[in-house]
Amino acid sequence: MKRLLWLLVTCLSLGCSKNDNDSLNQELAPTVSVNLPDSLKSGQAYEFDVLYKKTTSCHYFSGFDVSKNENTIVVGVVNSYRSGNTNCNSTGNLQQTAKLNFVVEREDFYTFRFWQGKSSVGEDEFLTKEVPVIPSGN
Repeated sequence: MKRLLWLLVTCLSLGCSKNDNDSLNQELAPTVSVNLPDSLKSGQAYEFDVLYKKTTSCHYFSGFDVSKNENTIVVGVVNSYRSGNTNCNSTGNLQQTAKLNFVVEREDFYTFRFWQGKSSVGEDEFLTKEVPVIPSGN
């Protein structure tokens, strides 16, 4: 529901075109790598570099789709593009880095799961790393 509301607000704020040949679309981009530290400190703010691959040169970063469940954080990189773009390359270096801001609120550990795409049988695949949290007094 949050994702649908976010897409609606984004669409309205960007002034979506009624022309079907030039509509604004969004899709998840596969994560290539993430610079997660070996440990996190309770109460600290971090900025993680997330390297992802765009589908074409016309795709651009529009945010992260983040869901939290206890200590599991699932992250997807969201790219936007206009369907009417015809001068898009799908070859070459299509990797880009986005910054993910994160504040440590727990005192035990986090399991980060970054979406990497679909398997050959259509199942979601993730880059997964468990990171312990060090109490802020240490």
